[in-house]
Order: sequence, then structure tokens, then C-alpha cells
Amino acid sequence: MPIATGGYGFSDVSLSYGFGAQRRASGTIRVQAGQFYDGTIRSITIGPGSTFSSARIAVMQRLAVEPTFSITRVERPNSSFTTRLARARVDYGFTPLMFASGLVQWNSADRALSTNLRFRWEYAPGSEVFLVYTDERDIRDDRYATPTTVRGLKNRALVVKFSRMFRY
Repeated sequence: MPIATGGYGFSDVSLSYGFGAQRRASGTIRVQAGQFYDGTIRSITIGPGSTFSSARIAVMQRLAVEPTFSITRVERPNSSFTTRLARARVDYGFTPLMFASGLVQWNSADRALSTNLRFRWEYAPGSEVFLVYTDERDIRDDRYATPTTVRGLKNRALVVKFSRMFRY
């Protein structure tokens, strides 16, 4: 159901608790409740606390996993929906100048599974090579597919970036 035009005021409250970054496993749990247009929103997120902190599990000295899980429920007078987001980032540092990372994300609202793999190597001071692969897949349940629905691959890219710093 569409949201009627007009002005809306939003007020909400959130509560979060952060686990210390000095621990082997750290992160934040956040709960939010409030207004959303002509309805309400409730949300819980386990993972990133802000731009500056994220859930992190140090598996080994060079290997870390950053998981996130979020559930959001929106209720409006004539409709309601729940979205779920699951994300995992994996980082592996070969050396201080070379690392690989991967991000896998599932989004129930888009019914999409996204993958992003990145390799970075600083082969000389200020000079780098990046190799990035990304794709997004539609993972709709066939029971809900229509003749205009496309399943499978939505987009895919492979990018190579090479930079060289010249000194005079």
C-alpha cells in the first residue's frame, strides 16, 4: 500500500551495547523501535555498531570474520513486512602489503545474494594492484515467480586496477 503524501514526524529510540574491540570476538547489539511514516518500525542488529566499529571474530592472527545479522519489522495500518539481512566479511592478510577479502550478503527484501571478492597488493611504496570480482544473484523462490521475473545472475563484474607512483 502506498504511503500518503504529506509531512511525517519520526521519533525512535535505540539501545546498543558494544563488546570491547580488544577481545577475540567483539561487536555491537542494537535494538531500535519507533515511528515509520504512518506506522512503526522495530529492528535488531547484531554486528556493526557504527562506521568505526564492527563485529569481528579473530579466527587466526591473519584471518578474521565480520558477521552481521539484522531483522527489521515495519507495521502500517493496512500492511506490514519483515526484512532480513545477513552479511559476512572475511579478511586474510598475507603480509602487511597484501591482503584478500570477501563479502557475501543476503537480503530478503531484494531476494538477492551478493558476492564481492577483493585482492590488494602494494608491490612498491604508493603503487598497488587491485583485483575485484563482484556478482549479484536473484534467489527468488519459484513459487512466487511471474513471467516477468528473471532468476539467476543480475550482474557480474571483474575489475583490475593498476597504479604506479612515479618519483622525480
